Amino acid sequence: MVTISYPRFPSRSIEWSDTGDRVHVVLGAPVLRAIHVAGTLVGTRQWDNLVALVERTSFNAFMLDIKDESGRVFPVTDSSWAIAAGVNLDRWDLAEVTADLHSRNIGVIARIVSFQDPVAGKNLPDMAVRTTGGQVFTRRGQTFLDSTDPNAREYALQLAEEKCSAGVDEVQFDYVRHPDSDQSILVFDGRNTEQIRVAAITGFLNDAKERVGPDCQIAADIFGFVTSVPNDGGIGHQLEALGNVADVLSPMVYPNHWGPGWFGYASPEDHPGGVIDQSMRDALERTAGLTTIRPWLQDFGGYRPDEVRSQIDAADELGLGWMLWNAGSVFTEGGIPLAHEVLTLSDILPPVEETLPPSGFWDVPATSGYTQAVAWLGAEGITEGCNPPWRDDYCPDRELTRGQAATMLVRAFNLPATRADRFTDDDGSLHEADINALVEAGIADGCDIVRFCPDDALTRQQMASMIAQVLDLPSADTTATFVDDDGNEHEADIERIAAVGITR
Repeated sequence: MVTISYPRFPSRSIEWSDTGDRVHVVLGAPVLRAIHVAGTLVGTRQWDNLVALVERTSFNAFMLDIKDESGRVFPVTDSSWAIAAGVNLDRWDLAEVTADLHSRNIGVIARIVSFQDPVAGKNLPDMAVRTTGGQVFTRRGQTFLDSTDPNAREYALQLAEEKCSAGVDEVQFDYVRHPDSDQSILVFDGRNTEQIRVAAITGFLNDAKERVGPDCQIAADIFGFVTSVPNDGGIGHQLEALGNVADVLSPMVYPNHWGPGWFGYASPEDHPGGVIDQSMRDALERTAGLTTIRPWLQDFGGYRPDEVRSQIDAADELGLGWMLWNAGSVFTEGGIPLAHEVLTLSDILPPVEETLPPSGFWDVPATSGYTQAVAWLGAEGITEGCNPPWRDDYCPDRELTRGQAATMLVRAFNLPATRADRFTDDDGSLHEADINALVEAGIADGCDIVRFCPDDALTRQQMASMIAQVLDLPSADTTATFVDDDGNEHEADIERIAAVGITR
């Protein structure tokens, strides 16, 4: 008999014959039901009132501001970047607050506003997104840090690592995106294309997962419309890509944020339950179990108790957790169900014993056309899994970054280490030593003179050139194999790897 439990989830006891490599157990629908709690409220009478609200209703978690839209950091912090920005307010100790809430069986989600920061944007302008005119970009009082800037990323990662160490259940990154503005006027350290925006955000979330370890979930707030459009909305939020890396996605599907015509409603805000139902069905269909979907619901803008409740019921009927947003942490109690009133899915899947596929990774089944190649890469130590510390998932559909490609090639061909330090944008990267070795060996160049762009997605043509160089392949007799690379700077290398059967 094995009993599996996780905070705020119902535990399950199962019989396990121990004949497979693992047993897959569903604990039930995600059940975190949170309220937004401002970081200024810890230790106040309103804090006590919110604790009492959770204890007498179906809420079971606090979404607690660690760093909010103002740029302030509320709990004690040793973050060097918070100190440099001058926002280490040292109001309260997160570990003490978390321990107290956990003793009351209240979960703790640490909210970190990542890339919207008017204080760091002003005091540390080298981190900020700029305009083509050279000024720090500001719009409607918002200033954005550059998601492709290593220091801006490190600031949020420092806070996440520190707060997970304090015992919180989850870190949720808000404003983990590019500005929702005219992209043609914005200047970033990296280029500004949809591919690069998506790679920057997903790469950041993946770095966060590696930094905090398995005891703390990584979540991302995303715009609500992202659940219903195929692209990144100009901000780096592409739903399927995010679902591949984040443990939790929280679409802000506030009904009054949708314009006329969405979901067939002339006025979507008058149909709050229908908006939640249809947007969440879109999200669930597209993510297909890759991640937990837990939406932000609306408790502002004059919504009546029945309008708040209709959103909650719509989320419950889909088996989802939910979070209620009010900027001032003042909630409509009449719209909040009691614990015994929460609607949950009645059917929980039975445990399934599974045997590891021949690839050595759970998400590369024996039926995959890449099983043999992936198995060899893993067995040779050229690649590891994407889910530390277990590293038993390969994430085969995730894009390869330039930094990851450098490490794989250095491992595969035993390229010698070097003391050279060629680039400024890989400092502190897990791949820095391998990037320097790869470039020193003449296999690759930077994206410009001083940058390697390690978090940018690697294109097929770039990989073709790297492989052709490292193998020193002979020139091909033709340039006619493919029609879409004519005149491309990588065409000769593409032909070289095609001629020896490496690619098709």
